[in-house]
Amino acid sequence: MIHYIDLLSIQTPKHLRKGFENRTRFDCGNYEINIFETFQSSTKVEIKYEGLSISGMIRGRKVVYTKQGNKFDFLPGTSLILPEGETIFADFPDASEKSPVQCATILIPHQTIIDNLKYLNQEYLNEEAIWALDFKNFHFNNNASLVRAFNELINLATQKKQLFALNDLLLKSFLVRLIDAQNEHSQEVDVLNNNNQLFLIKNYIKENLASPLTVEILTNVGNCSKSTLYRLFDAYCSKSPGEYILNERMAHAQNLLLNPNSNVTEVAYLSGFSSVSYFAKQFKMVNNCTPGDFIKKFGM
Repeated sequence: MIHYIDLLSIQTPKHLRKGFENRTRFDCGNYEINIFETFQSSTKVEIKYEGLSISGMIRGRKVVYTKQGNKFDFLPGTSLILPEGETIFADFPDASEKSPVQCATILIPHQTIIDNLKYLNQEYLNEEAIWALDFKNFHFNNNASLVRAFNELINLATQKKQLFALNDLLLKSFLVRLIDAQNEHSQEVDVLNNNNQLFLIKNYIKENLASPLTVEILTNVGNCSKSTLYRLFDAYCSKSPGEYILNERMAHAQNLLLNPNSNVTEVAYLSGFSSVSYFAKQFKMVNNCTPGDFIKKFGM
């Protein structure tokens, strides 16, 4: 299931959007939040920060290359954590003035991380494991708790009046949720590696959102019974297959609507809805606004 950081309006003034990248910085006391917005296609951009960085993609796509030679798409719904001084490179193949890439990055000084993890391990000792960040598991899916924490930090940072005591408390909460999201992602990867049926079904859904996705089709893909299909989704996704598919289609529709040439009718069909009115009804239930209002608020 995909969990997205709340969309932000573009922060960069229009007269500055022709440059490669713009950075909006918010001082939060013992850490900072940056909103990076990229308006030009580019390749092999070096990315390196002072302090720990935790980045959440909001819109668009980066193709990230690590020093170990790994390559992956950094997309909305995922986060990326890098230790101080770590260097990666990124391509921005789709970035343009009308389709910018937008990313929120939290920068935390090394000593602040040490102090906060020390506090967590002293005050909330975990019998199973210590509180620690997993830098081997550096690119991972968001969970609902991490997204709420990201949104809390961004919302507080963008207020005119800063409450640094609250910033500090929210940072501790964010680190707890970050570690939990990394652990949950590792467990999900283990489940998919050990459960070929669920892997095949979820991958099929992802690649066929515009097509009919019936229970019969999914049981054939997974070579399983209807009861097994529902048990798999209940156990590992906490949703029915239908609820999971609707969530994926809504997430896909949001991304399509951000395209400057988007058309609500076309987006509805490309997201797997046979009725535009039903799509609009479901979209409003999930996003508290119509597709048209969504385009006006977040589109370019």
